Amino acid sequence: MNALATYIHNLDPVILDIPGTPLALRWYGLAYVAGFILGYMVLLALSKRKLYAVAPDKLGDFITWVCVLGVLLGGRLGEFFFYWLPENGLEGFLADPLWVLRVWEGGMASHGGILGVLTVACVYAWRHKLSALAVCDGLAIVAPIGIFFGRLANFINGELYGRITDAAVAVKFPQELFELPALERMAAVQQAEQAAGGTLAQLAQGNEGGYDTLFRLCRENPAVQDAIAPFLHGRYPSQLFEALGEGLLIFAVLITLRLTLRNARAGLFSGLFCLLYAAARITCECFKQPDAAVWHGITQGQLLSLIVVAMGVFFLCGAARRHANSEKNPAS
Repeated sequence: MNALATYIHNLDPVILDIPGTPLALRWYGLAYVAGFILGYMVLLALSKRKLYAVAPDKLGDFITWVCVLGVLLGGRLGEFFFYWLPENGLEGFLADPLWVLRVWEGGMASHGGILGVLTVACVYAWRHKLSALAVCDGLAIVAPIGIFFGRLANFINGELYGRITDAAVAVKFPQELFELPALERMAAVQQAEQAAGGTLAQLAQGNEGGYDTLFRLCRENPAVQDAIAPFLHGRYPSQLFEALGEGLLIFAVLITLRLTLRNARAGLFSGLFCLLYAAARITCECFKQPDAAVWHGITQGQLLSLIVVAMGVFFLCGAARRHANSEKNPAS
């Protein structure tokens, strides 16, 4: 086995515990804050250059609504309807109806966030008599920034990891213990107990709090890492692939085109974002461990991306119609 494949993921998702409370500052939350701030700064710069439809003095309120209702609410509801509810069913919801409100535990669907942001942008444009396509264009340009930071947070959390591989970039994620057969899982726990020099009673009872203890020991105790390593598989760090493909690369393309094509028709950048994101997501899903049902080899993420493709075609058709109309009526 190559050297990199022996790396055990040991990053701590918590930056700082808040004394006296169950709350903590987490990388996941910080990722969203960073995405919102940088996205706002980019849009402000574009607005001041007359390259965005929303005026600079209106941008702060607009982005606040986009963040709260579009990204957070849309992303959480998307996670609930696209992934959580199909897996847990109505019985799971009735047993834990407040799950959807516990956003600090993670669980945000990017496709839901896209639909949420689109809805907020269209409502805002209608209320302020702006072009909905033009409003969406700016958000499409900065959306990859948030996706980039979100995927980095996924990697830090050790969640949404990739498929099994023996490639040189493979990483072993302790969270895989949740998915191991019961006998293998308990064997791994026993090895971890011996390495830790103590008994993890909660693990023997299947208590998730015990796994939190085990993951903490993995970060702090190399002997525990070595003990569970044989039970884990090397996997693609697909979160990093998505951060680069769905985030950084798309942002670089769109911001370059926005600064170059100053007279681009409204809808162009929204359409390009949808098509580029769908292409990147469909590709990255080939390396990612499916987190929902698979239909004939197609993951749910790929299936939802086809809807994004349709949205992209809609936006590009709108841009094409505007271009055609301008050619017919150059003075308008």
